[in-house]
Amino acid sequence: MSLSSAVSYKKSVSRSNSPVPASTSPPISQGAKELQERLHLLLNRLAKTTELIKTWPESDGDDASIHVETTTKLINSIIELIKALQRVEGVIKTDADLKKTLQECQVPINLLDLLDHHPDGLNPECFSRGLLREALGQLGGLKRRKLALEMLGAAVQAGLDRKDAANNQRNANATTTGADSEENVQSNKRKIHQEEEENLKQSGLQQDGEGSLEPASKKAKTTTTEG
Repeated sequence: MSLSSAVSYKKSVSRSNSPVPASTSPPISQGAKELQERLHLLLNRLAKTTELIKTWPESDGDDASIHVETTTKLINSIIELIKALQRVEGVIKTDADLKKTLQECQVPINLLDLLDHHPDGLNPECFSRGLLREALGQLGGLKRRKLALEMLGAAVQAGLDRKDAANNQRNANATTTGADSEENVQSNKRKIHQEEEENLKQSGLQQDGEGSLEPASKKAKTTTTEG
């Protein structure tokens, strides 16, 4: 073996025995950190909204206040969810490097209907559009449920208003009937009092008539005796 061959062999052996340096990942950009934080916020708000729908309370009897309160919470939760989604979109739109990185990144997913392959592999734009359609579909379902709950609340409130109006009318009728009965009683008392006064007057006239007739008969008897 020549000297040059021995030296080259030794170098190759030393290179093979030397430790391989670990691959260092590039530092995470500020845009990626913001995107991650806003995605976490979006997922948390979506989970809270879903939990609110799953634990929808039941009302006791005709009391619809619990539905009104929960519907208000659901509307506020949907508004916060839309704001979180807009913030995620805002981060991607304002950071060109982050947008390019996301387009070049092949993210595995189990939803086969969101996968779209072309000759170069997975199309990230179709993947992103599929995720956006899925999110918008869920938001549409929440909005439809919100509208249905608003209609239900309006129907319940209208029923309560009709019930209150019927109760008020019934109370008014009862008050009017009571007043009419009291008036009839007073009228009957006045009639009885008038009849009693008429009877007393007639009795007084009869007594006066009898008194005037009695002296005349006595006078006639006296005249007959004197004759």
